[in-house]
Amino acid sequence: MHISSALTLLICSASVVLAQNQGKENLCNSASAATVNRDGGVIVQKVTLSGRWGDNEATAYLPDKEIADGAVVFSHSAVRSDSGASVDLLAFALTLAHAGAAVIVPQRTLVWRPRSRSENREGAVVICAEHWLVDHARVFNNGEPTVNEENVVVRDGYAYVGPNLCDPEDSSDCNLTDPFVFEDPSLRHYYRHGIWVPVGETDGGDNTNSILSDGGLKAARWLQQHLKLAPIEALTPQSQNSGS
Repeated sequence: MHISSALTLLICSASVVLAQNQGKENLCNSASAATVNRDGGVIVQKVTLSGRWGDNEATAYLPDKEIADGAVVFSHSAVRSDSGASVDLLAFALTLAHAGAAVIVPQRTLVWRPRSRSENREGAVVICAEHWLVDHARVFNNGEPTVNEENVVVRDGYAYVGPNLCDPEDSSDCNLTDPFVFEDPSLRHYYRHGIWVPVGETDGGDNTNSILSDGGLKAARWLQQHLKLAPIEALTPQSQNSGS
């Protein structure tokens, strides 16, 4: 009797986990992509992300080489401050791509400061962007952190630029997550260890004002150091049709 009850509980628990994982896997439809330009060794693509949440046209910047030095997911393509200041983040993203990173940027504007806990934190589009990048970009060391003989991380593979996200599977409240840990880590398909540049973040350290000031140059140099990209001296101006 005890064995039967334990087995029933195990089956029920497994069914719940399976249903949760299937829900997460079904969050994103297959995305379509088309190359729209080449910008000095960077392939520029328009990627149509979609799912039951809606759709979004993202811009992907892929280094024209077999293996990218790192990968970066942005949550937004622009920031607009209630003070009137604004910045286009595509130059920031393109700069990282010229330095060797594969980058994807959903097309939408982050409002600073947010007027509610959930504003700017819509998670589904960013998670689908991360899924697309994992599926379409080969990254150094398979994107896994590189460690030295003392097991200290000396090089990261993935990075995220944006705020913590509302879990799209949690309809009750804004339960915070990020695009790299949304999936069950046991599945390992889209789960990644990633570093974070907080933007639009109200629950901790934040870089929004710095990015509004310099367009993202300081943050780009920080990412360059941790992803071991090529040196970044200045932001790369966007050429015509390079993602605008």
